Amino acid sequence: MTAALPEKGKLKLELCTFLIIAFGVTFLLEFADIGMYGSEMLSSRIPPIVMFIPAIAAISCLVYFKSTALTREAKMFLGLFVISAGILIFEMVFFPILGTVGPYPILSVVTSFGSLALVFVLNLKGKWRTNLISAKLSFGKNRWLYLILSLIFSSVYISALLISYFLGLSLPFGGFNLSLFFSSLGFSLLTLVITWPVYFGEEYGWRFYLQDRMFALFGRYTGVVLIGLIWGLWHAPMMLIGMNFPNESFIPANAVYLVYTIIMSVVFGYAVLKTGSIWIAVLLHALTDMIVNAGRVSISGADTIVSFLPVVVILGVMAFILLRSKVWTNEKPTGENDPVIA
Repeated sequence: MTAALPEKGKLKLELCTFLIIAFGVTFLLEFADIGMYGSEMLSSRIPPIVMFIPAIAAISCLVYFKSTALTREAKMFLGLFVISAGILIFEMVFFPILGTVGPYPILSVVTSFGSLALVFVLNLKGKWRTNLISAKLSFGKNRWLYLILSLIFSSVYISALLISYFLGLSLPFGGFNLSLFFSSLGFSLLTLVITWPVYFGEEYGWRFYLQDRMFALFGRYTGVVLIGLIWGLWHAPMMLIGMNFPNESFIPANAVYLVYTIIMSVVFGYAVLKTGSIWIAVLLHALTDMIVNAGRVSISGADTIVSFLPVVVILGVMAFILLRSKVWTNEKPTGENDPVIA
């Protein structure tokens, strides 16, 4: 059989439902957290937890609207992901059920690693792998992009941070230390087998559920810009209390941030279109956070608009180059339009 996106009327209903859930739950949690902790909420447990909400909203919509993307294999993985996310959230908010290994709760480590192992197993057999395509859970095509695009993206991002430092636009929170940066980045990459659910939590909502529907309704060029704006505005409660640029004026600071999320939407969207898989977006999102976190300490704090401009400009050039790809004008459907085996 062939799984196809619904007609436009139903698409709009699915899109609105997804956005209401994703924004409603996120804003409810974050504004409640702001009420309790004020600007200190940025260091509370809520921001990491809300990263799961887009994926949970997407899965809820897939179930409610009886999506044909929910094959047996997709249900197996997504069900285990929901369980893993629930355990991780519980252990983050309350206490580690079985204790910890270093900073990581043991049960969360086991369920996260087990979920990832299941994906690899399901991608081994042809029929199973085919049944993951509609939900964008297979590893997709053009798999060389996992390595090549990740290396190019990381190099561009790190170069931008270095430019910011050498131009004197920003100092690292510690002393300038490339060795410390790469060792921190390497450690983060090693722990990705544990931390991946956090990044999947956002990307499965934005780059699968939202992207497929926005592209079908608005086209790929307009759609990718709208996705970037939605993604940025989803951070609105944290933006209100000074996320990213706490010492800058609200409007210019967040205008720059919205430009940044549009640029990242192009990069991540291109990667998903080229591979037909959500996993490359999960990897790129993880790399982004790892580079930013390690870079703040060792290369460039980039906590002002001026210090962040090299990142926006250089990644913007990369996004512009990627927008020239034929993938944006090739209307061959991906995701829920792809053939699946019942």
